[in-house]
Amino acid sequence: MEKISITSLGQLVRADVAFGDMTVLVGQQASGKSIFLQLVKLILDSGDITKTLKRQGFDWLGKPENFLSLYFGEGMQGIWSDETAALVDDKAFDLRVALSKRGRKRDESLFLIPAQRVMTLKNGWPRAFTDYEIGDPYVVKQFSERLRQLMEAGLGAGQGPIFPQVGRMRKSIRQAIEQSIFAGAEVKLDKTGMRKRIVLSVDDHQLPFMVWSAGQREFVPLLMGLYWLMPSSRVTKKPHLDWIVIEEPEMGLHPQAISALLITFLELMKRGYKIIVSTHSPQLLEMVWAVQILAEAKAKPEAFLKMFSLRKNKFLLELGEIILREKVFNTYYFFRRDNRVTVKNISTLDPVDIDAAVSDWGGLTAFSSAVSEVVSEATGGLEL
Repeated sequence: MEKISITSLGQLVRADVAFGDMTVLVGQQASGKSIFLQLVKLILDSGDITKTLKRQGFDWLGKPENFLSLYFGEGMQGIWSDETAALVDDKAFDLRVALSKRGRKRDESLFLIPAQRVMTLKNGWPRAFTDYEIGDPYVVKQFSERLRQLMEAGLGAGQGPIFPQVGRMRKSIRQAIEQSIFAGAEVKLDKTGMRKRIVLSVDDHQLPFMVWSAGQREFVPLLMGLYWLMPSSRVTKKPHLDWIVIEEPEMGLHPQAISALLITFLELMKRGYKIIVSTHSPQLLEMVWAVQILAEAKAKPEAFLKMFSLRKNKFLLELGEIILREKVFNTYYFFRRDNRVTVKNISTLDPVDIDAAVSDWGGLTAFSSAVSEVVSEATGGLEL
């Protein structure tokens, strides 16, 4: 899949999106980004989705509106109307065919880490697919079930910590996450009671899930999702998985932690995954803008490492070289007006573009631009 065109999907009037190696979506809350991302997964993985729902005991009785409610969530059965159309690489996507036996495709090819990931841990353990309400979105249930499988299959059986864990991530990335998010604490498996649970271990004290910081509660499910995507063996990526969608990775995190996370995303790109990220943080777009400028200037990988305050080593230099020379970044702004959403390509991220949607990066830098202008006027342009 290289591009997708969508018309009349719920409040989304039109979206024409060409995918890069990393595609970033920005826009206000309730501007259709999550619906768009769920549709991308449905298009790529309709066979796996229908098979999973059937296996988990769900039946939409052959009615697309029932399926839409099961997949997108309760109340969303009207999201696909007679006017809705989707083109994938200029070929029409037929929802009814996709839900039929003849429309079933190969194994899952897109892994989606939802914004509601904090819901996936219940009392410190991933919830099963059937532990959710019938009207909860499919992507939340499926992500939670993947984490549960990961823990049951071995991650929760070892004697060592879940994080930091040698072999799951590169040492430099692991250390950056450890310093910025866990401050020396370890994520461990507690088996002392009658039920296993994930805890933080701080100075030999076991901290249960509900006393973690908000950022730690948000990050641990994301971390486990990254573990799913980064096999501990010599295999670089999960078989059949080509796409990763990550919604709002910045939730609850300090800017230093976000930087560590961005490096992890770039490593996923190096492993061969294509990534789609939705965000409300300007930090991710700052990275994309800087990478594009560095690539255009033919800067050396050392400049890339300096941007993240990383020490030079062979792996990181190779990562910088690949990101600067080979990878393509695209950015799209989901613009809402009068409860109608259109999508604009703002991939240049040019801060002097006459189009405010481009220069303000989809509104993410609008406030800082206004502050700078007001301060400049008030001080007569003097340097402070």
